[in-house]
Order: sequence, then C-alpha cells, then structure tokens
Amino acid sequence: MLPSDIIAEILSHLPVKTLLQFRCVSRTWCSIIDSQSFIKMHLHQSTATNSYHSLILGSLGKGLYSVDLDSLDKAHVVKPPVSYKGFDIISNSCNGLILVMSDPLVPPVLWNPFSRKYKILSDAPIEYPARLLCLSQVFYGLGYDSRNNDYKVVRVVEFCKDTSRAWVCSTTEIYSLKSNSWNRVPVFPYPLPHMNENSEKWDVHVVHGALHTLVEDFLHVYSAKSFRIMAFSVENENHYEVMLPPNIQIKDAIMKLDVLRGCLCLVCASNARVNNIWVMKEYGVEESWTQLLSVGPPSILSFWKSLAYLKPLAYSKNGEKVLLNCDEKRLVWYDLSRKTIRNVNISGLPNKFYPEVCVESLVCPGSPEEGDGVKIHEQEKGKEKKIKKNREEFLSEGSSWCGK
Repeated sequence: MLPSDIIAEILSHLPVKTLLQFRCVSRTWCSIIDSQSFIKMHLHQSTATNSYHSLILGSLGKGLYSVDLDSLDKAHVVKPPVSYKGFDIISNSCNGLILVMSDPLVPPVLWNPFSRKYKILSDAPIEYPARLLCLSQVFYGLGYDSRNNDYKVVRVVEFCKDTSRAWVCSTTEIYSLKSNSWNRVPVFPYPLPHMNENSEKWDVHVVHGALHTLVEDFLHVYSAKSFRIMAFSVENENHYEVMLPPNIQIKDAIMKLDVLRGCLCLVCASNARVNNIWVMKEYGVEESWTQLLSVGPPSILSFWKSLAYLKPLAYSKNGEKVLLNCDEKRLVWYDLSRKTIRNVNISGLPNKFYPEVCVESLVCPGSPEEGDGVKIHEQEKGKEKKIKKNREEFLSEGSSWCGK
C-alpha cells in the first residue's frame, strides 16, 4: 500500500465530487480527505493550477446556477441549502465558500456548494446609532484570516434619515467562525457600492487577505480623488486605501472594481462605450497597474450594440484570452493578442445573471478547529431544508438537527 502522503498528493489533483465519493473507499482514504492538511493541500493545488473553478450565478431571486469554467457548456440549477422564496447570493466567494440569504428576517447561511455543507450564522441584532434614523442597506463580505486560520464575515449596516434615503452613517461588525460571535470594528467611512442597481449585493472583492471595494469620495468631485479603493483587512480588522492607476481618466466614467486570478482589476467605462480594464500585477504597488485591454467602437459594435459594462471573470488556460460578462446578459472570450471577441453559448442560462467565480474546495463552512461544538449541516442531495420566516422558529429548527 502506498504511503499516506503519496495518496494525499495523488488525491489532491481530483475534483471535489470525486473526492467525496472516494471517502467510501476505506477508512484511511476518508481520514486523509477529511483532514485539515489535505483540505489546504487540495485548495492550494486547485488555485495554483487554475483548476476546478466554477461560475456560481445569481439571477435576482430566480434561482442559483453553476457553470463549469473548463467546459462552459451548460448551466446547472443549484439547490440552495435552505429553502425560501427569493434565495440569493449576498457575498463574494472565498476559498469555495459563499454567503446566501433568503430574507432579511433570517440569518445568512455560509455555504460550500461543492461539498454541500452549510452553517447558519448566529444572530446579531442591528443596533441603531441614533434616533430618527432608518435602516437603509445591509451588506456582507467574506474573507479568510490566514494568520489565525479563521473565516470571517463582515457586515456593514447603512442608515439614512427617515425623511430621505441619503446615507448618514454606517456600523461595521465582523463575525468569526472560530469564536462563533460578532464584534464591532472601526466604522466604514463611505457609503458602499451595490453590485448593480437591482441588487442588494455589496460589490466587494477579496485580494491579499482583505476585502476591497470602490467608493466615491463626494468631497473631490471630477478629480482623480473622486474614487477610492478602500480595503478592510480581516486579519488586522482595520481599513486602508489602495491607490488607483496613475493618470487614469475617470471624469464622466463608470468605474467598477473586480478581481482577476488573484489580482485587483479596475474597469473604467466611458460615455463613448469604451471599456478599459486595468490590472494591479503586484499588490499595493501603484506603478504595477497595467492596462490589460481596451474594448469599444468600432469592433464591439458588430457584436453588441449598446454595451455599458464588461466584467472580467477568468483567463483561459493558456492565458491568451479573458472571459468577460457583458452587461450581466452574456459571456464572451476576448483574445488579448488578436483583439477579437467570441460569444460563449451556454445552454440553460437565465436572461440576466451575475456570476461569481468560485474554486471547488472541501473547506468546511465552520471553524477549522475540530471539536469546537459548532454544528455543521449537510445538505441532502436533491432536497432543501425548509425554513420559516419567523426568526425564532427558524433558529429553533436550525439548531435542532444535524446532518450526516
């Protein structure tokens, strides 16, 4: 029989679905696959080789879908871990985990759609900082604290005056899976951007162990400082700024922040329907910003008559093409050298969707520490756990059962 370390090395190259099946081969294999060291090895292997990535697609309350990035042939309906009308993605992805929610009255669910394990987060009542304020928005972000081996959820609650919808202030809290508790952290100093005008999802991206978001500084309108990239370190639990590309033209432009294979990227769409995509090749180094591509008339008009925004998703295996999402309606490959666009035909896609690139992993949506007492549920294949809208009934039901 092969040594355990050799078996682990071989198994680390396999997809999650196969690994879950191989747990039944023997106790030794099951022990290897379930170990924290193997889970980290498998995640590192998939990330380093750009293997086993999927698109998890939300469609504004119309269901969740997944598309394999290697084949890009068919969209599969994904059953959410718990069932309620309007179930949707509310966070970025992080090491195979995402946050989903069905209703503001119930806690969000941390979910690994590949292992089908999930955890209902502990409740955290929203505290109003002052009288005569109304709740405006609640945003969630997800990150990994590598120093403490802890996954953390950031919740930003925005408040407005009861006489208007204008932003007044925010509160920021962070949830630790290790401690299974919420704590207050320094307030985020700017109103946060939505992913789009119809979504409640925070436009946030994880790079270098921090959550990054593009905010507008209303004190410096029509200047290079009218936009800022703000970051929140989940390790140190503090905010800091990341510099924009030098001399970037942003007047009258629509700007969005994204991440492309672990690097921050900035999309700048002008009124002339030109999309410029910049990539920060070395994190934190302003001079490392490089313009990856520029797409616009006349080449784009033959393909898309009224393009407003391109979202970069992934590179091809050889790095010669970039997969782009066009106005949340279709996917295309952009050839970086030939500067040509090819439509990607995927059966089963909804008419409008927003994709989240997610690496397949065995990461458990609970504390990485064993024996922490936190119950992790396992989604039954083909079934959804029913939840009730009443918060107390929901929490009671969620804590009274445990998966296999």
